[in-house]
Amino acid sequence: MPELLSRRILLAKVLQIPPVLLGLSSVTLASGDGTLKLASSSVGIESLASGQMMQSYESLLALSWELYYTSSIQKAAQSIQQALGQLNSDFAHASGLKRDQYDALRCRFYQLASVVARDRQDRAQALEWATQAVEIANRLNHPELLAAAYLRRARVYIGLQRYESAWQDAAAALPYADLARDPLKGKCLQMAGEALSYVAGADRGRQQQSLRYFEEAARIARKGNLTPDGSFVRTDLTSIAIEKAQALTLFGRHDEALAALGVARKHLQPGMTRWQLNLLLAEADTYSAQGDLESCCYVLTDALRIARALNLPTKEERIKRLYQQCQGKAPLHALRDLEQLLSRPV
Repeated sequence: MPELLSRRILLAKVLQIPPVLLGLSSVTLASGDGTLKLASSSVGIESLASGQMMQSYESLLALSWELYYTSSIQKAAQSIQQALGQLNSDFAHASGLKRDQYDALRCRFYQLASVVARDRQDRAQALEWATQAVEIANRLNHPELLAAAYLRRARVYIGLQRYESAWQDAAAALPYADLARDPLKGKCLQMAGEALSYVAGADRGRQQQSLRYFEEAARIARKGNLTPDGSFVRTDLTSIAIEKAQALTLFGRHDEALAALGVARKHLQPGMTRWQLNLLLAEADTYSAQGDLESCCYVLTDALRIARALNLPTKEERIKRLYQQCQGKAPLHALRDLEQLLSRPV
């Protein structure tokens, strides 16, 4: 193990690869005086993947996740699949540290591919790829890769309504999140709060624990070091407040849920289109739970316009479910625009 660690330290230093790729913390890479120095090792540079190649993969990851948050990740779907295919081929023919490099990248691209599949409603494929990422992270024993992989598979399980499995993955991520940097740690706490809310039922203790996870995540969002850590998660007050509101709605605390959504709207950043859509859907859920179906329909109409613009069938499916609950109960004038929009071809 010491030899393997020294080889990974060399790899990170020589090619300036983000430590998360290799299961290292920035502390591990620092010498006694706080500077980064090349450690002596028998490992040759020729045994490593090229820095230019690594940077091209990093750039594609960054671009794809930016599209996920602000537009539609489907625009990058073909490039993601091509990159994953090339990585799998390179991995099959590599050995030593180069094989570890490719495997770490494969883990991150499988997480990304899972999100692409999830957004297009291919949940079986999303789960398969998310599980691949978990298996790779376990094989490499990367704390940050493990936290991110469990986090993203938990999200897939929530989409499948397999809430116990989602909670198991969210709980599994927490010990690794404690070793991670603040963005990933905060997002894992947020996921723990969300996943636990689905299985809490009437158990007040579990409900309070769910809300505590959200508060811990919000504390990190307010005061933590949110420098990007290579996981491409976004720990921010808007998404935390949205998911906390959804939990409060499940717990029957509707007024508190609407107050949390007010906080989310206050902190919503320009360009965060997906967060805007999630906010509208959370509002619709809360209005529906309150019995305010008129407000629910108006909000769903706005949400559907965004879901169509972003080509997000999973979100449109959720909108249709809420619409069906409103049919025959909401005022006709509130349903009219929503029905007309739903009747138009995608």
